[in-house]
Amino acid sequence: MKFRSPRLLLPAALLLPLLRAAPSRASTDQIWYGQSVSLPASEALRLRFSNTAYVEGGEHFLNEEATSFRWTFSPSWAAGAGITFSQTLVDGVAAPDDEGAYSLGRRHWDVSDRPSEHLAVDWRSDFGRWTLADTSRFDLKFRKGERDWAVYRQIATVTAPALPHLPWMPRPYLSQQIYVSGRKCFTGLDRFSQFRWTLGLGMAPSDMLRLSVYCQYRDIERTNGQWDSFHIVGLTANLVF
Repeated sequence: MKFRSPRLLLPAALLLPLLRAAPSRASTDQIWYGQSVSLPASEALRLRFSNTAYVEGGEHFLNEEATSFRWTFSPSWAAGAGITFSQTLVDGVAAPDDEGAYSLGRRHWDVSDRPSEHLAVDWRSDFGRWTLADTSRFDLKFRKGERDWAVYRQIATVTAPALPHLPWMPRPYLSQQIYVSGRKCFTGLDRFSQFRWTLGLGMAPSDMLRLSVYCQYRDIERTNGQWDSFHIVGLTANLVF
């Protein structure tokens, strides 16, 4: 089965220079590049199609393709759901040739057998020139050969007033995400399994284009009980119609 990532916003010729321009592995562990298109289905309902590319050590190792919807049912409240497919770059399996010697097969993109889904409720309100937002989200994880499980994510974001005298009037924001995993290896829903802190700048070069650049610190627990930390830089580009 062949699967190709859609080029939703920018051609590959623009993607590669952006990734190479990001800091080297000496200062960051991973680079994330996201792009999306948001379309109105009605006055209160919006559809979103997105792609995220993940780079580590200069190598593009993971893609995520997602489709979601968001229903705004009051000035401050919205709800939504979505589905995500992933592709992982894997080494080929060793196989014997005609003479019985084993060699490693070619590297290829492995498409996930089952997607993961999410359900979310969002709250957002302005306080003067400041904006506060909070999201309660459930990620439903399905993996072949494993018991299904859910992850609860609490996402809180504070967005500051726009910085004056700068192009596109960027707004700094600070976000914290707390994960609680329902997977058995994390001993149930009473166990935190991941923390993320994000500091970034959001800007709008035009009425339809939204950009965000950010750095993120991520602390995640592995199934063996060890905690791993990652430093991430990212860029997102969103078209909003």
